Amino acid sequence: MDGKNNHKEQIDRILISGKAYCDPDFSAAKLAELIGVTVFQLSRILRKEYGTSYPHIVHTHRILDAKRHLKDKRYAPYSIDDIGALVGFKNRQSFFAAFKKATGTTPEKFRQM
Repeated sequence: MDGKNNHKEQIDRILISGKAYCDPDFSAAKLAELIGVTVFQLSRILRKEYGTSYPHIVHTHRILDAKRHLKDKRYAPYSIDDIGALVGFKNRQSFFAAFKKATGTTPEKFRQM
């Protein structure tokens, strides 16, 4: 297996399967360190393998998780802020802004649909 595929598998395992994106303090620098590349190299790998940037990947997976939680009856007792924190957003404003940008609606309205 070549290094590029190995890096993609490592990124998938750590960031996506391992849900590192749920940790608000997990950074591109930490991911780069874990897979043994520089942040610059990581950025190139992400652009080539995923066609996007680290923040975009992280936000995409956080929003997907948030949408699942908002639709899941088991999370009904959780507040919108709790769900935002659960998926890795540091504050309400960043959660709402990212959610609305990705879905066109607020988390509250999405939950009511």
